[in-house]
Amino acid sequence: MEIVSGRKNLDTPQSEESIHLITLLEEKVKNGQLVDLIDKNSIDMQAQEQDVIKMMKLAMWCLQIDWKRRPKMSEVVKVLEGTMDAESNIDHNFVATNQANFGIAANATSSAAHPASHLSGPR
Repeated sequence: MEIVSGRKNLDTPQSEESIHLITLLEEKVKNGQLVDLIDKNSIDMQAQEQDVIKMMKLAMWCLQIDWKRRPKMSEVVKVLEGTMDAESNIDHNFVATNQANFGIAANATSSAAHPASHLSGPR
């Protein structure tokens, strides 16, 4: 998201409601305004708008709070290669801000062994 937006995840010069890139992403996707996040200073990003939106969708899939809903690295590679589409049925809440989401995050860090096929475990 930092690459396609041309800004850091935590951008302190921004207004308080848009200081955190991932929180801003949540807002923009819910309002159908993903294009607003594309780096306005990058001619390449602007020219490849549809590809950039696809990368944002891949990023959102990777940002799922519940690690079991995140893609395997092999799936990420397939999306990048164009042989697979990113999952479209994703949760657009990327930051654990309520008790239910904290529970999901806590379960993700439990001491239970994760299946060996999952390369992207809990954050």
